[in-house]
Amino acid sequence: MGQSSQPEHEPPKADRHWINANTVRKSSKLMLAVFVLIFALGAWVTNGFTDTRITGPASDFSVFWGASHIALHEHPLHAYDIDKIMVVINQYGTLEAGSERILPWLYPPTFLLVVLPLSLLPLWPSYLLFMLATGWLYVKATVGLLGDKVDARQRAWMSVVSSPAVFVTVLMGQNSMLTAGLAATAVAWLDKRPVLAGVAIGLLAIKPQLALLFPVVLLVTRAWKTMASAAVTAVLFAAISIAVCGWDTVPAFFQSAHWAETNLVEQGGTAWYVMPTFLAAARAAGIGIKLAYAIQMSTAMLALLATAIVWRRTADTGLRIAALATATLLISPYVRAYELTWLVVAIAGYVGHGIRFGLSSMERGALVAAWLLPVFEFTNPLFHLPQVGPFFLAAMMALIVHRTLTHARVHTAAKPGLSAAAGMPAAVNTSTSA
Repeated sequence: MGQSSQPEHEPPKADRHWINANTVRKSSKLMLAVFVLIFALGAWVTNGFTDTRITGPASDFSVFWGASHIALHEHPLHAYDIDKIMVVINQYGTLEAGSERILPWLYPPTFLLVVLPLSLLPLWPSYLLFMLATGWLYVKATVGLLGDKVDARQRAWMSVVSSPAVFVTVLMGQNSMLTAGLAATAVAWLDKRPVLAGVAIGLLAIKPQLALLFPVVLLVTRAWKTMASAAVTAVLFAAISIAVCGWDTVPAFFQSAHWAETNLVEQGGTAWYVMPTFLAAARAAGIGIKLAYAIQMSTAMLALLATAIVWRRTADTGLRIAALATATLLISPYVRAYELTWLVVAIAGYVGHGIRFGLSSMERGALVAAWLLPVFEFTNPLFHLPQVGPFFLAAMMALIVHRTLTHARVHTAAKPGLSAAAGMPAAVNTSTSA
């Protein structure tokens, strides 16, 4: 590879650590089999997911589909009416009438424009098509972060597809693979295709809170062309959305966002146990709302600073997207388990750097724990354990900053004839997988 002190004509040494490409591949196969079994059992229990007394897959997607149905048959503004969308979901979706669960439409008109065609197909075919399309973008962008040193036979894509974050996203029918895929694509294209990178960033207007860090990193790196492209894309996207859906959808969106802030964030109750944020952790621990917000804001500022440092100190795509994706999860007070697809992107970026410069035992263990974090978040409402998710994210951010700050020493240690002990661990097998 050029980074190892090993002569080029010799084959790379096998990675003898127990967390390596081989064990990751086998574990991914096992996890994927478990997920398929869960879906199969769910289909059996609910008579092919037709028994709406039991919440099955696509519950959140039924909100997307319901908003599309209302927009096409009535008026886009009515999608923000909780009573109207619940009637559609009860009739066509995944919940029976009389259910205590509320599934409101909480998205801006930009995403309403995106989901507008969904109800042209029945719910289930539309759900499958949406998951396949967004999943393809996500897997392609995430695996691409591992670089060209990964042997295709290692099936790196399986580690992404079998991740618990993807399982939760597919189970609920959420859009987090779309947003994470756009973010990863934008960072990967930043140098080679700056205008298209800006377009990908601008499209994140479907969930604007997930794009807050992009202006910061583009300013830090002086990526003016990408910044201009992102701004133009976002403005045009918003203008077209308002033209199609109506100006009234803008204040309706802000009203729904306020409803979500009050009912899901500040007074979330059980929802706090699926939200890996410091605000949710503080509220679940009994801390008052003002102090909880202060903790969240302090964390957000530190995450922003850490991201700026990483983007300023290294041009490595993997470390940059790792910092951006992790910090995005840290700064938002409202993050659900399915949005940990962004954390998988961060893991892939980190591993992509580790493939070239090595990963310590501690780093490997931390990455596996981060990969498994959605399991804890998704099941924690059953146990009401302390919300530890944000601490995992903070630890991940600390690892990214540390690796970035030692990056110069990595290059020094990787030169032929020098010991890797001066920097990070010696380079791992070039066929290492995520």
